[in-house]
Amino acid sequence: MNNILKSVVFAAVVLFAGIAVMQVIYNNVTGEDAATIEPAAGESAMDAMKDAAQDAKEAAGNAYEEASDMAHDAAEATEETMEDAAEATEDMMEDAAEATEEMMDDAHDAMTDSPAEEAVEEMEDAADDAAEATEETMEDAADEMEDAADDMEEHMDESAH
Repeated sequence: MNNILKSVVFAAVVLFAGIAVMQVIYNNVTGEDAATIEPAAGESAMDAMKDAAQDAKEAAGNAYEEASDMAHDAAEATEETMEDAAEATEDMMEDAAEATEEMMDDAHDAMTDSPAEEAVEEMEDAADDAAEATEETMEDAADEMEDAADDMEEHMDESAH
């Protein structure tokens, strides 16, 4: 039982016990005098006190049931609120993810459509052409050096003979 429910039950018991005590004090009756005094309706004072105690017990039970129902309703409402908050948070996160994805796509489109991108592509093409030309030149130079080495070797062989 949670603290709120315990507090409500305790308050109800104290309230009804206090009412019973006030009735006894109001009638100026102590515990031992209560058995000798008869109420106007013909019942003994002890029966009246028993009835009052029974009524207080029933009222406390009713208060407990009502407090229990209220606590149950509050728990259900809290659970529903938590579920709604979780759904709202999930929706917000999905919306944020979609917005971020759209921003990234827009940024990518802006980068690919910009003049700087065209300049970079032209520089890359020029670098590729220069690399190819250098490679061809190096291959040609290597071939020429190889031919010159072969020619020198042939001259040396002819000279030696």
